[in-house]
Amino acid sequence: MFALTTLTSGPNVAVYPPGATFGPRNLRDYEFVWLLEGHARYRFCPLAGENRVPETETVPETEISLVPGQLLLCHPHTRDGFVWDEKSRTRHGFFHFRLHRAPPEWGAPHAWPHVVTLRENEILAPLCRHILSLSETDAVQKNLAASLLLSAFVTGKMQIGDAPAQKLPEPVERALSWIYQRLDEDAGAPIPLESLAKIAFVTPEHLCRLFRNSTGHAPLETVRLARLDRAAMLLSRSNYSIGEVARMTGFASPFHFSRAFKEVHGDSPREWSKKVANGEISWAPQLLRTLRPNPEKTETRE
Repeated sequence: MFALTTLTSGPNVAVYPPGATFGPRNLRDYEFVWLLEGHARYRFCPLAGENRVPETETVPETEISLVPGQLLLCHPHTRDGFVWDEKSRTRHGFFHFRLHRAPPEWGAPHAWPHVVTLRENEILAPLCRHILSLSETDAVQKNLAASLLLSAFVTGKMQIGDAPAQKLPEPVERALSWIYQRLDEDAGAPIPLESLAKIAFVTPEHLCRLFRNSTGHAPLETVRLARLDRAAMLLSRSNYSIGEVARMTGFASPFHFSRAFKEVHGDSPREWSKKVANGEISWAPQLLRTLRPNPEKTETRE
C-alpha cells in the first residue's frame, strides 16, 4: 500500500504552563494538532506570495477556538500561531507531514475542514493514540496511519480501529511513566536515580541494566534527554526566551543548557529557534529517536 503522506516531525505530546504562546511561524508542511487538555486559540493566514496570494495583498487573519477532543489540520504556506489556555496547563499531540498526492475526489485543500471532533466510536481518536505509540523504527506504519487519518479527516469516512503500543519491561515502563508525569508537573524538578528505582520496585543497579538493555540509555541519561525534548518543544512551539526555557527544564544555567542542547540537536538553542521560525525544521523528540541498545553508556548519579 502506498502512503499518501510522509511524517517530517513527531508524533509527540507538547505540554505548556498557563498563559504560554507560540508563534508566529512560517509553516511549510502540514500539521495535525489534537488538544488533550486545556483550551487554545489558533490564528493563521496564507503567506504573501504563496497559495495564489499576491505579494501586495493583505490577507485577514482567521482565528479558531479549540477545546479538548478536537483535531486541527494546519496547512502549509501559512503564517500561524497559538495562544494556549491562560488559566490552566495545555497538552496536545501533534505531528508534521508532507502530502505527496491527494485523490481528486478530495477536492481542493482550501475546502477541507480545519477542525473535527474526536469521538471514541470513530477511527480518528484511536488512530491519534496509535500514531503516538509508534517508535522511530515504525516509519512505514506511521506514514500509512497518517495517510488513513488524513483520509478519514477529509472525507468524513471514519471506521473504528486501534493497535496496541509497544511494551518495555515493567520497571522501565513504571519509571518512564513517572518521569513524564514528574516533568509534566514541573519540567525542572530533580529526578534522582534512587527515586526512579523506588518507583520501579527494583534496585538502582538493576534499573540501570534494564534501561540500557531496553532503551540504550541509562536512567538519568533518559531524564536528561526528556528534559532536552521538552526544551526543544518549548523553543519550537512557544515564545519563551532561551534563559526561561533553561530554567523551566531544570538546567543549571543558560550556558550549560546551550551546550547540552547543541550536543543532542546539532544546533544551539538560538540557531534552532531561528530555523523553526523560518520553517526550515520542525521539532522531533531525540529521546524517542535514539531509544536503541547501546551498552557502552554509563550511569552517573544526580
